[in-house]
Amino acid sequence: MKNLFFSSLRNSLLTLVLLAVLPALGVILHSSLENRERDIKDAQAEALRVAQFLASEQQLITMRAEQLLSLLAQMPQVKALDAQATSTILRRLRTQSFVFTNIVATDAQGQIFGSALHLDRPVRLKAGQHFDTALQSGEFTVGDFNLGLPGTTSAPLLHFAYPITGNDGQALGLLATALRPDRYERIFNVASLPPGSVLSIADHSGKRIFRFPAATETSPTGQKIAMDLWNEVSGPNTLGTATVTFADGVRRIVAYTQLRLRPEAEPYLYISIGIPEQQALTGAINTLYRDLSFLAGAAFLAILVAWVVGGIVISRPVERLAAVARRLGSGDLDARSGAPEEFGELALLAKTLDDMAEALSEDITAREAAEVEVRKSEALLRMIMEALPVGVWMSDPSGRILYANQASRQIWGPAGESTESSPDLGAGFRAWRHDSGEALRPEDFVLARAIAGEDPAPVQVLDIETPGAAGHAVVHCAAIPIRDEDQALRAVMVVIEDITERTQREQARDSVEHIMRHDLRSPLVGFASLPQLLLREPNLTDEQRGWVARLGVSAGNMLRILDAYLKLSRIERGNLTLEPVQADLVALVQDARESLALLPSLKDKHVRLTLNGAPPAPIPGLVISCEETLCSTMLSNLLKNALEASPKGGVVEVDLEDLGHQARITVRNKGEVPLSIRDRFFEKYVTADKANGTGLGTYSARRIAEFHGGHIRLDASVPGQTTVAVLLPKTPPVKAGR
Repeated sequence: MKNLFFSSLRNSLLTLVLLAVLPALGVILHSSLENRERDIKDAQAEALRVAQFLASEQQLITMRAEQLLSLLAQMPQVKALDAQATSTILRRLRTQSFVFTNIVATDAQGQIFGSALHLDRPVRLKAGQHFDTALQSGEFTVGDFNLGLPGTTSAPLLHFAYPITGNDGQALGLLATALRPDRYERIFNVASLPPGSVLSIADHSGKRIFRFPAATETSPTGQKIAMDLWNEVSGPNTLGTATVTFADGVRRIVAYTQLRLRPEAEPYLYISIGIPEQQALTGAINTLYRDLSFLAGAAFLAILVAWVVGGIVISRPVERLAAVARRLGSGDLDARSGAPEEFGELALLAKTLDDMAEALSEDITAREAAEVEVRKSEALLRMIMEALPVGVWMSDPSGRILYANQASRQIWGPAGESTESSPDLGAGFRAWRHDSGEALRPEDFVLARAIAGEDPAPVQVLDIETPGAAGHAVVHCAAIPIRDEDQALRAVMVVIEDITERTQREQARDSVEHIMRHDLRSPLVGFASLPQLLLREPNLTDEQRGWVARLGVSAGNMLRILDAYLKLSRIERGNLTLEPVQADLVALVQDARESLALLPSLKDKHVRLTLNGAPPAPIPGLVISCEETLCSTMLSNLLKNALEASPKGGVVEVDLEDLGHQARITVRNKGEVPLSIRDRFFEKYVTADKANGTGLGTYSARRIAEFHGGHIRLDASVPGQTTVAVLLPKTPPVKAGR
């Protein structure tokens, strides 16, 4: 039977073209799967970052609520159930920077006798599980789904309760306060997640306390979250990701975190961030469609070329060679094949027939050869220009666009008409100066300024609107004049880079830092002033004053940590200047040790400090020149990590060594760093599945050490032991902090 695929030269070429397309199709499909996996991982990482940030914020507020209520519960006026005095104290607190909706005090039966907000009539606090748990256990509790406290709105709130106990330890009443979860809307919006992303907060039983954006029809508050989502977030993992279908029918990539009052306690809150799977995979899907379209177009063109060129390049030359052979056979020695030399075996056959004639290449002059080389060079240059990721224009001295590569056409759209007095800026061109928002006149554009002879070459950052693919974009433009040997202007090259995404990322990061600096730090400053006010009360006992002092220390530490984070962010962006002061490393370690001793989870663990292998003397210690806040944060993070990793009753050894021009800090503890993360121990967000761990402690320590011109290393060579060593110059070099 005749084989149709190889029945002729043309059919054979078409078959080979189709077979050549198959590997490319396989590569495209494989690349699509890799893009899909990468996009899912990117979405998971982004959602996890936001969920961890919100969880950290909530844990901070919960800790503040516990400290505030426990302090109030120790006051004599509250213990005496003195309604007027208690209300006065609560209202005084309410006038400070306050994040809670209200604070109420009740007796053991739930009758409210004190409130930070005015109540028109006697009110009984609606009992809930947290109410009974606080009275029975005598401990701080977090409530389940419920509506507002008396005197506040009826919106769903997160409730906190702490018992009021007498001298005999019996419960006399209860202090309660609540937080509106909708305060997290701003942080969620700043995160710039894809459209359709959802923030969901549920209590310990899975009832939805808050959802943003709200969806009252499919996901009302007070109802249990979707079962698929609940099964994931309530699992054994404190932190994780999954892909589930929400109650609104949308399949989302979810990152969740569980919040606990204590490591061994059950979660009291579940925070989850969901990103629509379709949105996350948009890039991979579009890339697949684009690649398949390109492949289909290339295959069609290849088939068309094979069909047309096959007849021209193969069939016709074979017929022509046969005719020449017949003429030669008949005695016509003037017959010539005329075939060029570029066609392999056919050219070899033609050369055999044409050896008796003049070489075809004798008619090619040196000028024609040079023109061919010029055309090749121009083609190569055009290929390079089209492949560049930045836009490139080439203009003549009158401003008329001679050439625009693919990237510039995507940004600016098709070039329009131009005149000698008006440089060609593209049809519909509109631009503003990025820094001032001032509209840009055509004669102020970099191209016009370069044509006008401005030196050095002008550079601009512009906001533009064009009919191109970009539409609205932020671009960096530079004009480069091209002159001949007599310095006469021959052309102007304009280089355009689309920096929209980079600008948006910088703006988003600045927004988050602004929130931390103003919306978080300012209330915290107000909160830190409360202990000073309370210490002025003459009727506080020594124990109460001790608690108030500890509260002040904790608030100060929180402010220091927040300031250190803001400085660390500036270090990452490279715009923080090192301003060193003289600081005693011994004192810094002792301060960090005393601060960490206040944490209940670390009370049974200890830090042993030595200087050059011996207990440190009171003075002079080990003084270096450094950014004191950053070094204090670095030491606190290293000590906290070591204490948390140590077994119960463990001792963390800290040795400070004076090496002359350098100081070495060695932190050693029992316990091993998991092998899977040792190579990435100082990278961002790397953690060993530690409860409430963020993976930022060791990363920030590395950045701070490098910022001072030092370095940090991990030594896990001794089984059952972890050693972290930091080497810092006593005087940072000039290049440090850059």
